[in-house]
Amino acid sequence: MIGLVTRPAVRTRAERLSGYRRVLEARSPQTSVDRLRVLATDEVRPVRLWTARNPATPADALDRLARDCDASVRWNALVNPLLPDEALSWMAEREEGEHGSRWFHERSLIVHHPNASEGLRAELIAAGACRCPEWCSGRSTFAAR
Repeated sequence: MIGLVTRPAVRTRAERLSGYRRVLEARSPQTSVDRLRVLATDEVRPVRLWTARNPATPADALDRLARDCDASVRWNALVNPLLPDEALSWMAEREEGEHGSRWFHERSLIVHHPNASEGLRAELIAAGACRCPEWCSGRSTFAAR
């Protein structure tokens, strides 16, 4: 295909081991914030996925991961309680643009995210994203860390 960069389907042993080491780095809570920012842009999907899950990943890197082309990476950024409100708003708008009121998969989690602003939470509740009992009213269901 013209204009697309293709990668070989099979990586060398050295490339696989290098990717594995970066996954281990991304998983480690001792990895520096600067290194996590670099890992958030890695070409290897599992590296980005584990960077999104890392509790030490800074907000700017999480914002980048929330906009990743891979849905699994975006989901893991979403379940990180440190994801900033700007990224949550972007994710809610993206899902609304793609699915309208037929699908609330991500928005049903965003409405309960601890970093969701009150305005975003109210907007999502009004749109029907929270299908919890009335007593819930969009309260955060994330476990405190």
